[in-house]
Amino acid sequence: LGIPLFLAEEAPHGHMAIGATVFLTGIGMASTWNPGILEKEGRSIGEEIRAQGGHISYGPVLDLVRDPRWSRVEETFGEDPVLSGDLGAAMVKGLGAGNLNLPYATVATLKHFIAYGIPQGGQNGSPSYVGNRELLSDFLPPFHKVINAGALSVMTSYNSIDGIPSTMNSYLLKDVLHKDWNFRGFSVSDLYSIEGMQTSHFVSASSTEGALLSLKAGLDADLGGDAYFTLINSVKQHKVDEALIDTAVCRILRLKFEMGLFENPYVDVN
Repeated sequence: LGIPLFLAEEAPHGHMAIGATVFLTGIGMASTWNPGILEKEGRSIGEEIRAQGGHISYGPVLDLVRDPRWSRVEETFGEDPVLSGDLGAAMVKGLGAGNLNLPYATVATLKHFIAYGIPQGGQNGSPSYVGNRELLSDFLPPFHKVINAGALSVMTSYNSIDGIPSTMNSYLLKDVLHKDWNFRGFSVSDLYSIEGMQTSHFVSASSTEGALLSLKAGLDADLGGDAYFTLINSVKQHKVDEALIDTAVCRILRLKFEMGLFENPYVDVN
């Protein structure tokens, strides 16, 4: 369930791979107001990722910014849900629109789920205070639109809402994604956010407990991998139903089969 299930590369916006094209930041691309440019950028990113042996694109970033003190403003498309949804959908179209049999297609991973750009005091990962009405009217629609455009992965955010870290929020991961939106992809934690439930949110006593809380809430993959490795012993100790792991693994393996990674796992360098 850790990141080794895919060969992953950080892109687009904010993180660079050696030898890859450097595009404008998210806020710079948003200032063009031009979905066509974002689609072309997505196509270029997809081609470069696949040429290097990667299969996941960690973007687009759909966080709505409502606090300029937040340290990740430049990664986003700004504050407007309509613009963010339109630009994100265009980029995912360029990334293959979820048609994983295309040679340039990647598993687009939407970041970060959800209401990450309004942290208390502007501090990254602090609690986000948002009501259900605003969550439904502003923060969720861009993600919904871009999932409908073909995004197949969603990354949880470091923040909490109403005291529940996003990495273990069953309402978001089960009810919204899979029941309401019929999402056919998989969810993944942000880097070590499962461990952060102990060290930042203080809702779990250990990373082992954090892994159990996350899996039971519907989180499929662990970006970092350390916490979810503990699930092996948790199954042996009958602390979790192995069927939950089967569900998570199925969601990921389905996409690997669609991409043909078992038949053609390596890059042709010629």
